[in-house]
Amino acid sequence: MHDEEDVKIKIFNMDKESQTFSFESRAKPIKVTLDPDFRLFRRLAPDESPPILRQIMVDHSTETILLSEKGEARDVSQELAGKLLHRTPKIASLADTGKVTSILVIGLQDQVSKWLDLNKLPPRPLNMRHDGTAYAWAIRQDGVTFVVVSAKDAPSLQSLVRPLPHYGRQSYIVFDGAKAIERGTWPARVQGIMLN
Repeated sequence: MHDEEDVKIKIFNMDKESQTFSFESRAKPIKVTLDPDFRLFRRLAPDESPPILRQIMVDHSTETILLSEKGEARDVSQELAGKLLHRTPKIASLADTGKVTSILVIGLQDQVSKWLDLNKLPPRPLNMRHDGTAYAWAIRQDGVTFVVVSAKDAPSLQSLVRPLPHYGRQSYIVFDGAKAIERGTWPARVQGIMLN
């Protein structure tokens, strides 16, 4: 751990497409952070931009995992997947998703919690503070974007069919019925290089 006194900020202004910069340091640098305020017009690294719900909507290779095997919850999950993807969903199991970059998972809260745990994925983020009837959030792990939709029951899933597809720019959203009561975007990950 380093004190704030150990942190030195050097800002370089670029006025050409490609430039080389150098600077002297009394101590050996341990890390370089590139464009921390996202001020350069550039292509972001894949893990630099926050995952959002829209990724599964625009990625035509998205695979869908429906955790409810039968009944109303299964039918509503399939309808919701179709509305989110704007096409007939490709239904898969995790075993079928080897080279997929986007996965949509829909289920009831207990099913989702068990599935996330079984597949060593993080649980619903704690910063989704409000208690709701349904939750949707995006996570990225090992180069795969997962969008997870979790609801307390089939009617709660049904209430998402109309509103949820309109929140593609969000990383997470909490619903009370069909009303969004909390939403937001995860912070971007600043690109840094650790120096040896």
